[in-house]
Amino acid sequence: MRIAAIQLCAGDDLPANLTQAAVMISEAASAGARLVALPENFACYGGDYRALAMEQGSALPQWLAQQAREHDVWLLGGTVPLATRPDGAPVPAPRVRTASLLHTPDGQLAARYDKLHLFDANVPDAQGAYRESAVFEPGGALVTARVDDVVLGMAVCYDLRFAGLSRALADRGANLLVYPSAFTAVTGAAHWEILLRARAIESGCYVLGINQCGQHGPRRASFGHSMLIDPWGEIVATLAEAPGVLCADIDSARVQEVRQRLPVHLHQRLLTRLPDDIRDDTCND
Repeated sequence: MRIAAIQLCAGDDLPANLTQAAVMISEAASAGARLVALPENFACYGGDYRALAMEQGSALPQWLAQQAREHDVWLLGGTVPLATRPDGAPVPAPRVRTASLLHTPDGQLAARYDKLHLFDANVPDAQGAYRESAVFEPGGALVTARVDDVVLGMAVCYDLRFAGLSRALADRGANLLVYPSAFTAVTGAAHWEILLRARAIESGCYVLGINQCGQHGPRRASFGHSMLIDPWGEIVATLAEAPGVLCADIDSARVQEVRQRLPVHLHQRLLTRLPDDIRDDTCND
């Protein structure tokens, strides 16, 4: 399967962001991509996410569905802010859920993953302090989804730092882990490639990191360098710091080859159960 990562430099101009994304989705589809993935906060990076969710809560999913239909691709919409939980219950103000939405080539919603781990950290950059928990309510489910013969393990950005999540997704059948992200320039330079390769080696999965890039405003910059890692930990393809489209092929047989050669999934002895507040959403067939 050919997959594509769309690397953007999104700001707070929603129409401009969507125009840029649409051009790149078209480019990826023309290159033969079956699955196209957008980064975290692709539609708007910064600003009032609660207001955006209230104003665009149905429009952004509809835009993703339309793009998937128009280009006949599976489309992973990095993240969008939503004012409701997956069961339809409202998220108490002022927070929202930040959700990754997977649409089929006919525009149907195949899966929704709400970001589990929220980035509350102090970073030595112009922003300094990041407090996602003030803006977002954490999700409560592991999510996998089938795309042809590939099973996606869905995750977002800060989730990349949690090896237990990647292991749990692999144990539930995932052979491709996707991380739509907005990794900062500082943390990305230090940890992005290392973490992507580690998650691939530990899980025996392909790992696709879809990152934002460039300067989003006076205080925020993202690292870029979207990349695809194979199950052996080797870099298959990567971008640099500028917006662009990464296209590469993945092979499910490669996953089986690596797992048979180095069956760490059979040797695991430190087993953990899901926390009581985390649900397990099995993959769609």
